[in-house]
Amino acid sequence: MKRKGQAAMEFLMTYGWAILAAIIVIGVLAIYFRPSSLVTNQVVVTAPFYGVGVTINATSILVEAKNNGGETINVTSATLVFNSPSTAACVGVPLTERSININPGVAQVFHFTTNAAGTATPCGMTKGNTVNADITISYTGPGGSLPLQSTGTVSGKVA
Repeated sequence: MKRKGQAAMEFLMTYGWAILAAIIVIGVLAIYFRPSSLVTNQVVVTAPFYGVGVTINATSILVEAKNNGGETINVTSATLVFNSPSTAACVGVPLTERSININPGVAQVFHFTTNAAGTATPCGMTKGNTVNADITISYTGPGGSLPLQSTGTVSGKVA
């Protein structure tokens, strides 16, 4: 029994500094390395749309969505509801002529830059904020009047 205790003590004396150094390095990395800083700007929407990209700054959010369907789509509205930050409040710029026709394979940029009163004001976001919002694109198919919706998420950091 005495030899086992001696072996354990020799092991700790020999390799203990390496174990201690590894613990310190892990602690330093945990303090300085924040996974939230790795957030990339992305938009994901359901069919028939495909999220091409998103630009987020303190005064606006621009979402580009492509019609991946085989038919022309008539977009009637696009809305953005924020999950975070809770202070954000952008609404969509009204669509020209109340609707937009998007041909197959063509991308459309949706602007979210105004407040509920319709005046151009900051959206309540500050540089460095992480944004997470739900997007809903309302549309009708060719020759149809049944309203359809494509939903998704927008996320990223405010530039």
